[in-house]
Amino acid sequence: MNTRILLLEDDSALQSFLQTLLESQGYQTDILAHGQAGLHWLSQQHCDLLLLDLGLADMDGISLLQQLRSWSDLPVIVISARGKEQDKVRALDYGANDYVTKPFSSAELLARIRACLRVPRGQSQQFQFGDIVLNPVQHQVSKGGQAVHLTKTEYELLLMLCRHANQALTHNQILKQIWGETYQDRPEYVRVHMAQLRQKLEHQPATPQFIRTEPGVGYRLCID
Repeated sequence: MNTRILLLEDDSALQSFLQTLLESQGYQTDILAHGQAGLHWLSQQHCDLLLLDLGLADMDGISLLQQLRSWSDLPVIVISARGKEQDKVRALDYGANDYVTKPFSSAELLARIRACLRVPRGQSQQFQFGDIVLNPVQHQVSKGGQAVHLTKTEYELLLMLCRHANQALTHNQILKQIWGETYQDRPEYVRVHMAQLRQKLEHQPATPQFIRTEPGVGYRLCID
């Protein structure tokens, strides 16, 4: 079955461009212009990925995200003209898997789509990127076949990154899951522990290959 993508976008010119682009890559593409119609469609149809414009005519995309996340883990990439950091952070905090700012290149969007679709939905028994392996069942991490000692917090951070590989995670998403609700808006906690993870896992911690910083937003584990 071809990968099926729903595009929720009310700009007719962009609808036409994206449909041509996506179908040229073999993606089955469905297009709707209204959020309520999109939610109803998603509740009735199989879909592999949602491309979501935040500025829909009948509802804000953030509200749609909130409703969708109450019953679905469908991958969502936001495509929006709202390019401020707080807009990106808000969309990601409310459940978007990634965020692409208009105008964007075709190559960038297609790369983000491929990365999002590579992430397995549900849990995996083992994660591997480069020569690093994390086995959640055995609670073990290795690099180049050698065991790596991580603190409890470092391990939980790495596991969260692996389970959301190729997705941008905000500081507050990470803080909420790893430290709890009372640690919101304390990004220094995340920065310190990410630096420690890089020291233990990256071959060149100053120019990390895997644990990348998303400026003003948070972090992304980039894997092939």
